[in-house]
Amino acid sequence: MAAGARSLGTRLPLALLCLLVLSAPAYAQASSSAAADDDLGSSSDADTSQPAAPAGPPVSSADALKLFVSTCTDIAGGDPKAFDRANDAGWVPNETPDPGPYSTIYSGSREVSGYGEVDIWASVQTFPTQRLGYCRIDFADADKALDFTQMSGVGGLSGTAQQTADGNAYGSWESADKKWLVIGDRTEGAVEIEFNLLLGNRPGQ
Repeated sequence: MAAGARSLGTRLPLALLCLLVLSAPAYAQASSSAAADDDLGSSSDADTSQPAAPAGPPVSSADALKLFVSTCTDIAGGDPKAFDRANDAGWVPNETPDPGPYSTIYSGSREVSGYGEVDIWASVQTFPTQRLGYCRIDFADADKALDFTQMSGVGGLSGTAQQTADGNAYGSWESADKKWLVIGDRTEGAVEIEFNLLLGNRPGQ
């Protein structure tokens, strides 16, 4: 009886050892998979924290101003199809309330590389014998990227611009026929350019 007990006691540790040896690869594989999952999760978390890649090279001041002048003078020029042209050119319109029979309004925005989101608001007002077009461009320019001196010559505009030591800028321009009157400024990193268009007689006059 004692010999049988000793024989059984010898076999039990051997059996346990075999079980441990057989289970070791599976445990190692599971541990490796868990570590890989942790690494993948860490990589995913790291990826989401990375800053977005730049949208592209910044548009030059001259090209940005050409865009603003051409868009504003078109949609504030009184042509009913100008709103569609602005949309086709990449401006995204906002919903605007009905201004009534004597005004038309366009409001929208678009991304301009190097300047971010640019807002536009324009109207055409009809008076008893005359029409007046108005357009305003607004965007943030904390880096002082827009050079106001590049406005002269765009669309036939002429005028002057100056920049102060603190980065603020101011300009005033008009067309040769004195029907486009433009004024702009950059104050505390915010740009505003306003266009006033003297459209002449009301249609049918």
